[in-house]
Amino acid sequence: MIHALGVGVRAGGEVLLAPVTLHVPAGHVVAVSGPSGSGKSTLLKCLAGHLRPSEGEVRIGGQDIWALSEGRRAAFRRAQVGQVFQESDLLEELTVAENVALPFLFNGLGRTEAMERAEAVLADVDCHRLADRRPSTLSVGQAQRVAVARACITQGRVLLADEPTASLDRANAMRVGRLLVELARARGLAMVVTTHDPAVVALCDQEFPIMVRSGL
Repeated sequence: MIHALGVGVRAGGEVLLAPVTLHVPAGHVVAVSGPSGSGKSTLLKCLAGHLRPSEGEVRIGGQDIWALSEGRRAAFRRAQVGQVFQESDLLEELTVAENVALPFLFNGLGRTEAMERAEAVLADVDCHRLADRRPSTLSVGQAQRVAVARACITQGRVLLADEPTASLDRANAMRVGRLLVELARARGLAMVVTTHDPAVVALCDQEFPIMVRSGL
C-alpha cells in the first residue's frame, strides 16, 4: 500500500533524510524510530505529499503521489491519507464533532451526513460524549483521541502519525498508541508512526530504525 523507494531529502547541502526504502502493506503497522535529526518527520512529510523528496518516489496504492499536480495531490491526500500529529491541532471555533467532520465537509459531503459519520467515528474511540464540546475543554488525552477519530473518518488507505504520544502521560500514551494500532488493523490501513517510545514500538508489527548518516 505504501511504497517509498529510495526516498531522500537534501536542502542547502545538508542531508535531512538519507535515502530509505520502506514498504507497508494494508493492515500493517510500522514504527519509524531513530534519534532526533535522523529524518523521521521528514520521511512522513514525504509520504503525506507535503515535502517533495530530492530523490526516490512515493507510491500509495500504486499512485506516484509526486507525479500529481499540487491540487490533485492535495485532493488525493484528503481522500486517502489520515494524519495525526504530536499536538491534536483541533480548531477551537468548532465543536469536537465539527472538527472530526471536516474531512468530509472539505470533500463536499452534506453537513447532516458528515456530522452523523463524525459521531459514529467518535463512538469508535469512546469520545461520543464529547461531540458538542469545544477543544479547550478537553484533556490532552481526550484531544488526541479526537484527532485520531478525525484522521480515521474517511475511507482512506493510509494512516500517518508523527510522534502522536509524545505529549501524553504514560497511561494516555498507551491508550492512544493501542487505539491507533487497533484502528489501523481493523480497517486494513497501512500505518506508519514515528516514535521515540519503545512501548509504542512494541505495539507495532515492525520497527524501521533510521540512523543519522553523515558525509552524504
